Amino acid sequence: MDEASLADVVARCRAGDQQAWEELVNATANDMYRLAVSFARSRSEAEDLTQEVYLKIWQNLDRFEAGSSFRAWAYRVARNLFVDAYRRSRRERRATWVDPEFLTTLAGGEDPHTITVRRQRLELARHAIAGLPEELAQLVLLRDLADWSYEELAREYDLPLGTVKSRLNRARRELAAAMALVLTPRAPAGVPA
Repeated sequence: MDEASLADVVARCRAGDQQAWEELVNATANDMYRLAVSFARSRSEAEDLTQEVYLKIWQNLDRFEAGSSFRAWAYRVARNLFVDAYRRSRRERRATWVDPEFLTTLAGGEDPHTITVRRQRLELARHAIAGLPEELAQLVLLRDLADWSYEELAREYDLPLGTVKSRLNRARRELAAAMALVLTPRAPAGVPA
């Protein structure tokens, strides 16, 4: 649904039209869920976060400024809620990050070997992301897992586009270096390299 149509639906929602609310949710639910998945540890947590976003949007719909982009406003609401949830659960994320049930929904998820390898790789990535400064971790999650554009990130963080690109580049280099340390074979103790 384009922004003009979405603006019309939002206006109808504000007037109390229940059918319009359903249209609004249907038009934006996939994007919100995809964003929630990038912050959540499991499918059920992503679903819960998505529901919380729509509750927050409903409660604050009167604060949306007509004439501005609804999607951008809704993403800001979602991002703030997800970041808060991410911060609250950051310690828990160190213990578990991705629900094993979620791994089976990915392509090739039926094979136990594939599931094990994918789980190990995700754990390495989780550990590396947890070691990044908070802002860099958020940029990587939003860009690489939630598929935000560089322009969306620049607007959201109020940064020049070049700064967003350089910070993402720095974050990816740090992630690659952290993962390389773990993946590089080491000689057993006492054996010369």
